[in-house]
Amino acid sequence: MSAPEPEPAFPPPPALAPHSRFRTWLAAVFSPRTPGMHADTPRVDVYAFALMLGVLALQVVARYKLGFLEDKHWQIVHVLIGWGACFGIFVLFHGKAALARISRATWLTLGVGLVCLTLFWYLGRSDSYRVAFGEPPRDYDTLWPIVPFLYFAAMGTLLRLVVPFVFARYALHRPPRELGLPIGRGRRHGAVPGIGWVYLVLALGIAPVVVIAANAPAFQMKYPLGRDLIDPDGGIALSHLLVYQAFYFLVFLSGESFWRGFLAFGTEKDLGLYGLAIMCVPYVTGHFGKPFSETLGAILAGTVLGFLALRHRSVVLGVALHYGVALSMDLLSIWKNGFVIYLG
Repeated sequence: MSAPEPEPAFPPPPALAPHSRFRTWLAAVFSPRTPGMHADTPRVDVYAFALMLGVLALQVVARYKLGFLEDKHWQIVHVLIGWGACFGIFVLFHGKAALARISRATWLTLGVGLVCLTLFWYLGRSDSYRVAFGEPPRDYDTLWPIVPFLYFAAMGTLLRLVVPFVFARYALHRPPRELGLPIGRGRRHGAVPGIGWVYLVLALGIAPVVVIAANAPAFQMKYPLGRDLIDPDGGIALSHLLVYQAFYFLVFLSGESFWRGFLAFGTEKDLGLYGLAIMCVPYVTGHFGKPFSETLGAILAGTVLGFLALRHRSVVLGVALHYGVALSMDLLSIWKNGFVIYLG
């Protein structure tokens, strides 16, 4: 007769019931703290955060409906106004001591971010190319019609991805992985499991909204953004469309890396979730000139994408979701406008 097996010294914990696991997951998702916060960083106050976004919404309404600083040359002034309001609310709820604890690295992140945005906004956009080099020739057998857009995408990649992340790596000693870009080996410490499903649910929920929006005249006039490639007969070469979409993808890769990566992760240590409101200010004002509803909706979209990025510890799924929506808008607009894609 064999001897009984000894009892384990540390018995495994009992398995949680499904509803308990779900409550634990929700608690992790909606925790007021994030893995990158310092121990003394103030936890987010819901009322303060809502007030920051509310002031930003009023700023959008004032610009579109009241003509407040409507000219595009006031873009950076809008950013400074929004940031001033956010930090004022931050001090109102947490005191001047919380502001004094913000590190030099965080201020440098915001400063470099503002410089990159200023250069990009005034020198890196399509209209900047036209001012410097003139209108490109309308040769629809080439890519000349969208050269200003290609310039915009390239400058966005330089000023929103290359420059800020090189600065963070060598001046702040923060590798891309710490700022939401999972480059290289290693785990994403602190990632909440299952966030990928949230992105999927968002994509399914946005799909009908995209279809409805694609029927609106304002969106059909704005999209597809590569409409300069469409010849007078309403045709667009597939090869040209693919090149355009490759550069369009770079717009979202650099944008998500900058907004949700460099700014949101870069301010997380000292501002925690408040960094999402700080990030949303330039993100939303960067939409000025697009339809009013899209700019106002950018407040919610930027906040949600930033929140999920901090929980996922990566911006990759945000890039996929954001570009997927934009690609759908382009293709639906091509279809709704009756444009024809042909081999060539």
